[in-house]
Amino acid sequence: MAEQQQTRIAAPFPAPPPFYKHFTKQNTAQLRRLQKAAPPTSPTTSNEPPTRNLDILTLPPELRYLLPPPPPQTATFSAFGTPHTHPPTTPTLPSLSIPQLFPAHASVLLNPQTHLIALARSQLTTFLALVGALSQDAEAHGPYVLDLEHLAFNMAELVNAYRVHQARETLVGMMEARVEGVRGEVGRVGEGRERLVTLLGGLKGGGGGGGGGSKEGGEGDGGSAEERVEEGRRARQRRAWAALEGLGESGESRG
Repeated sequence: MAEQQQTRIAAPFPAPPPFYKHFTKQNTAQLRRLQKAAPPTSPTTSNEPPTRNLDILTLPPELRYLLPPPPPQTATFSAFGTPHTHPPTTPTLPSLSIPQLFPAHASVLLNPQTHLIALARSQLTTFLALVGALSQDAEAHGPYVLDLEHLAFNMAELVNAYRVHQARETLVGMMEARVEGVRGEVGRVGEGRERLVTLLGGLKGGGGGGGGGSKEGGEGDGGSAEERVEEGRRARQRRAWAALEGLGESGESRG
């Protein structure tokens, strides 16, 4: 029975406790009403708001489970059979009684590639030695497995220590890519402006030439001169629409 209880506590995803059925809307509303009716307690400091003093022993059994437990008073506590510390601390190799197999220098954390390669090679040779030992004696695996664990922990320590530098360099790369993208957009806007200025200049020059031609043509032949003016105007409009469509297509391709 004790073994079954220990197995149930240490399970990675244990079954929910039976009192989860008490977390209903009706019970939550009733607890909220009782908390509002409870007398307030005086704050310990001027910055703390007053709280409601609600005696858990006076509550019905189905409402007692709705109150959260107090924070742990000790530095260590257990959750699902796993011990934890409060506040949480990051484990290190010395705290885990694991020997450190790389130099304890700041430059190593900024450039761990050489040491990671060396540890990977040591791990490979240790694994080959383990296979050779197992071929001779099936029970001679202990020291080799322990060495493999130490190598794996040291590699994980190097990778985790490098994550801060990696995140910084990743952010720098993202900012540089953003700056290059903004510069490209500014350049494309400048190119579109130059094309638009050229288009407007051509329309302005074509309008002046067409007016002169119509005046000269009108002196010789009124009907044919008007037709030439109208044809020139339509040609300029077609060129303008073609240029505007080209600007729109270039903008869509950039987007």
